[in-house]
Amino acid sequence: MAIKVARGQVTIIDQNDAVSLQAFIGSSQPLTQVFNKDTGAYAPSWAASPYLILTPSLFVSGKAAVDQISSVGNAATLTAGVKSGSAKWYKDGAVITSGQDSCTIGAASAKYALTVKANHMTVSVPQVRYTFEAIYIDANGLEIPFRAEVQFTQHLNAGAMIAAVAYAPDGIVFKNDEVATLKAHCDLWRGATIDTTNVTYAWGIKDSAVFANTTLTAEAKTGTNTVTVASVANMEAGGKISIGSVQYTISAVSASTKVVTLTSALTGTSASGSPVSCPYYNAMLGAGWACLTSTNPRGVTAGWTTNEITITADAVLNFETFKCAIKDTDTSAGNSSANKVVCDIISFTDMSDPITVDLVSQKGFTIKNNGNDVDAKAVLYRNGEELDANGTAYTYTWKLWNSAGTSVIKTYTGKSITVSKADVTGKGVLMCEVSK
Repeated sequence: MAIKVARGQVTIIDQNDAVSLQAFIGSSQPLTQVFNKDTGAYAPSWAASPYLILTPSLFVSGKAAVDQISSVGNAATLTAGVKSGSAKWYKDGAVITSGQDSCTIGAASAKYALTVKANHMTVSVPQVRYTFEAIYIDANGLEIPFRAEVQFTQHLNAGAMIAAVAYAPDGIVFKNDEVATLKAHCDLWRGATIDTTNVTYAWGIKDSAVFANTTLTAEAKTGTNTVTVASVANMEAGGKISIGSVQYTISAVSASTKVVTLTSALTGTSASGSPVSCPYYNAMLGAGWACLTSTNPRGVTAGWTTNEITITADAVLNFETFKCAIKDTDTSAGNSSANKVVCDIISFTDMSDPITVDLVSQKGFTIKNNGNDVDAKAVLYRNGEELDANGTAYTYTWKLWNSAGTSVIKTYTGKSITVSKADVTGKGVLMCEVSK
């Protein structure tokens, strides 16, 4: 099924003089660090190679998807870029001096990357926040301050207890077409080491309509569209429910009577006490999380039962949270964590600029004295840049409606079309829908 990305009849593009900035900090290490009290070991340890490297990125409107953090600006010559000498790093609000506190700061050509060669968190101070600040000079010589932050947390692991630690090795931000996919990775830590043997993984995406297994409290007969259940927690209109071997869609839920109304009639009779479930529920993940599988990918293309999933931009609408549950299946003698489940969550953000469509015509949209047809073209813009100039990356569907907007006179396809004067009587409304 095609994914609609834009629709337009008339679009006004307002390009402001002041540019918009979006700044992020990428981390070479997970945002969670495990400390083992018994051994005094950090995992991962920032004091050993490959160390902790924090790299800022800066995206500027009108500069496409190109990182501008290494550009050097000059207000006197109206050169756009980061103002020389304005870049600063802070640790918990205190300025970091390169060469001190086991920290070094790279030059502009190295994206001002901060390298940390010591473990800055302790049992008494289990969090640390790093901040990058600088000033961007736009093409008009205007100075615009910007900043970005990243915070780390230390997890205290006493002895051989287990913990799940999730991180995003390639970052957590989708920006326009800069990356097609990102990854979420989660490991089971036993003490200060990663354990990949005798473990089971399950990944879920946040979904408030996923409920835990329950039962019928009254007989549900063929042909009816209501059932009474023991619990309606997390059940919502539009959610899926399985009764017997058949899946239905929920139309309404009564919290007081625990009656669930379905959008279609039951195809079979089920006795009181029969199981009722959500097809996306997984006991390791719990209610409120839809288990990701090959039949329920939700924009995740691979890795549903491994320690790493591949996430496409289609899975993230503005902001999305994923959960990884790991079960220790090692039942050998002496394993105190046998059959225990540990979880961690990680969130991704879609910072892509919206796509707008502008409908243009060289001849204009007026037919005068029945003397001309109308040529129309759909021009796509994102972040002030034109997209798909050749008309091959998206699908363009046009509809010519009558003046009352009650019926479609004709349908066209393609980036550029011609509306015949014979198809327009009095007035018509031309609409273009863009899909990918």
